[in-house]
This record gives sequence, structure tokens and C-alpha cells, in this order.
Amino acid sequence: MATERFTYPVSDEKFRQVYDSPASLLGRRKWLVPDSDVRGIEKLLGMAPNTTGGQSVSYCSRRAAQARIAALLFCWFSATAAAQCPLTGESTFPHAEIGPVKIFRDTTTRAIAFASQMQVNTDGAPDSYHPDDIGITHICNGISVGPNCTWKAQCLPEFRQAKTERFRGPTRICFFAMATDGAGIPLIQGDADPKPGYFVSTTALKQPAQNPRTPQAQLDSNAVPFAVIPGNWQSTGKPGPKLGDFGVAYHRSNGKFAYFVVGDTGPRNKLGEGSVALHQALGNDPFMMRNGVRRARKGIGGRDVIYLLFPNSAQSGQRLDADSIERSAKPFLERFGGLERIKECFRSSG
Repeated sequence: MATERFTYPVSDEKFRQVYDSPASLLGRRKWLVPDSDVRGIEKLLGMAPNTTGGQSVSYCSRRAAQARIAALLFCWFSATAAAQCPLTGESTFPHAEIGPVKIFRDTTTRAIAFASQMQVNTDGAPDSYHPDDIGITHICNGISVGPNCTWKAQCLPEFRQAKTERFRGPTRICFFAMATDGAGIPLIQGDADPKPGYFVSTTALKQPAQNPRTPQAQLDSNAVPFAVIPGNWQSTGKPGPKLGDFGVAYHRSNGKFAYFVVGDTGPRNKLGEGSVALHQALGNDPFMMRNGVRRARKGIGGRDVIYLLFPNSAQSGQRLDADSIERSAKPFLERFGGLERIKECFRSSG
């Protein structure tokens, strides 16, 4: 069988070209591989020098050559990944549903990263909550009941009773996800609002220069990609991300990623929640029919979403939408090392 001569590139620049497209190395049937070239690559990789001797030419089959190249590339990949991704395991979050979640810190940019689920947060959407419970979220997700404002998954009897009392009677309802007037009565959207007759669903982060009790002041979950952090992260400032900071979410199963803003706060024992728009950007349609009502409740399970958040990245005064969020967040991702670094970090860090 005829043979071909193949010379390894040994300069840094040329070797990176080979690394970027290793398939170009593996498509030949038979190679004549000079030992000097192999020694050059081994030196470049910091490996022990080849000691087969002299400037002789080695004849090797395709299989043998592939094995040798694969070993060299594997060592190069591993060394590069370890050098480029020094994530530090900083703490563990006690997640009430999926168990402990490791929080990692990037020592250079101070970004934090973790892998978790992504539940659906519809707060801020004009069609989120309705007095007749026909919104895209069940009414019990946004209220608590009783003298001590206790959250209950099955709150409808109390809510319906309070509704007959026009929310002014003895049946107490605490509207923590809806705007209220000074007496604690929930506000209803009017004819000039996006969804007349619906409650005004609120987010912790507001759009600038708007009345905070109006739908226009909220981050519309249907349109704005935002994530939720535990309330104690906001109050304590630890581990760093706060309302208005930016981040990136990567959906492992399908390879999609999206930029987001930290737009709301949630329970202190859950980590991993995103707006309808963020779910859709990651390739997940959260909508489903539930008892004849269209609800946004289908999340992303397990630890299938990697979150990367950039503390102290918030920018005041700008209106938040998908485009402005991407413009603001993209430079922080680039400084971190890009999407490929996120993937590599979690291949090596768990």
C-alpha cells in the first residue's frame, strides 16, 4: 500500500490550528511520521521527550498514528481545561427539592456558578393572576392566608371567601406577588392596561421611571428573560448576585443558552427559577393545560441548567428587555471565557 508523508506542525500558532480541527489529522490512510516532529509536539505539550532516537523516520499505520495523536490531544485538552477553569467550590445550597447544590466561584471574575433545575416564575406577566383563577399561574402561588400570612398550596376556600368579602372582611389574604393599595386590597388592571380584569402581578426588580404599582413597572415574565434568587441572597449580599445583576443560563440537554437579569426573589430554600421568556429561550415550552386552564408550570428538571451570575454587574436607568439584557451581559460572559468555558468547567467540576 502506498504511503503518505505527514509532518506535524510544531509552532504554537499552527498547533492551535490542528487542535481546532483535529479531524484534519485523522483522515489519512498511512503516514510517515518523523520522530523529530513528534518530539517537537511533546516538547510543546510539556511531555517527556521521545527517545526512539535520531532523526529517523517512523512508518506507522493509520490506527497507530491515530492512537498517538489522540493521546497527545487528550493531554493537551486536559491541561488546557484545568488551566482555564479554576472554579472554587465555595459553599453548598440546601435545596428543598433536589438536595445540596454546590456553589462555585470563579477566582478571576468573581462570578458564581451552579447547576440546578429551573422552575417557572410568571410574576410580572400581565396575565399571571386573575380573581377567577384563570391566569397562567394558580392564585395560591402568589398569596398566603390567615393571621400569620401562611402559605398554603390549597388556598382556594380562603381566597374565595375573601373575594366575597371584597378582600375587606375578616378572612385575611396576604398578596405577596400582586400590587395592593394602602389598605392591602389587590389592584385590578383597567381598560388602559395590558390585561384588564387581571391582578397586577409584581416583580421585585422594576422598570425605570414607572409607577411601581402598575403593570408597566414590572418585568413581564412573558417577554423579559429573568432569573430568581433566594430572598436571603438579596438581603445578606451573599454569595454576591443581587437584583439587577446579569447572568447566563445554559441548558445542558439541548445546548441552548440565554442571557438573563436577576429580576425577582423567591424562597430561601429553593434555587433555580426563571421567567417564561427565559424558559422559551432555553428551548422549553412551559405551558400546559391544567383543569381546563392554560398554565405555565412545566419546568426543567434535575440539574439540567447551569447558571452563571455576575455580581455587581447591574446597570441603573436602562429599560430591561431581551436585547438590552444581552448587550449588558455579553461582555461579562466574554471576560469569563465564553460559553465553552462554562461547559468545560462543569465537565471538570460536576
